[in-house]
Amino acid sequence: MFFKIIILFLFQFFFFFSFSSAQTSTKNKSFFLENSSFSHSDNSTFPLNLHCIDSSQHDSIIDSLEIRYGKNKEIPEKYKLAILIALSYYSELIETPITFKECAIKTTLNARPTISSLCFKNKSKRSYVVRINNSQKEGMITIDEVPFNASIGIFAHEFSHFVDYQNRTFRGVLQRLWAYTSKKRKAMYEKEIDSMTVARGLKWQMYDWSYYAIFQSDASESYKLFKKNTYLKPKEILEQN
Repeated sequence: MFFKIIILFLFQFFFFFSFSSAQTSTKNKSFFLENSSFSHSDNSTFPLNLHCIDSSQHDSIIDSLEIRYGKNKEIPEKYKLAILIALSYYSELIETPITFKECAIKTTLNARPTISSLCFKNKSKRSYVVRINNSQKEGMITIDEVPFNASIGIFAHEFSHFVDYQNRTFRGVLQRLWAYTSKKRKAMYEKEIDSMTVARGLKWQMYDWSYYAIFQSDASESYKLFKKNTYLKPKEILEQN
């Protein structure tokens, strides 16, 4: 137990101060394709590899999405549709407690298990926190500036982290934490998570997210370089099966 308590401080440091998400623009369109028809299935799951999910076309289904995917979730109203659509690709997280908090952080989003659930609960019973940056600091991009289609990709990336954590013991999560102490290991880890997200059927949402962050955003050049070196680049996303 003493070992776990020591690790808590390291865990918070690395997860609170590491970059974990890319950033995007204000239009509710895909940068690659403007539109795609949407056919909602009986179990409220979106089709795989849908090119563009437009918020104006899907506001009417938010209630049904919340009934199915909003259990044990604390979600800010203005991000609810994007979050619920992203969650619809992660059936493993239907019962998982997730709290979304707005606060001033150094990147668009970051996410982690809660310390208490990591230390004292079975891996299948953990709860999680997603922190959403609300700082207006120059060179940073908030989720409010992210186009809807790309914001789904950003949230989904964090949910892929949660699925990864669910499959790991306390020690396994610490091994993931250890990856953040090295740029090379961190890049390998984040690219693996990107690939997991693409495999869920969110290739185009990930593409929009990555493309804007690197080529069209007002993010600082240092952040853009970090994005290029740490996550899958747009071309690499398109090459994913």
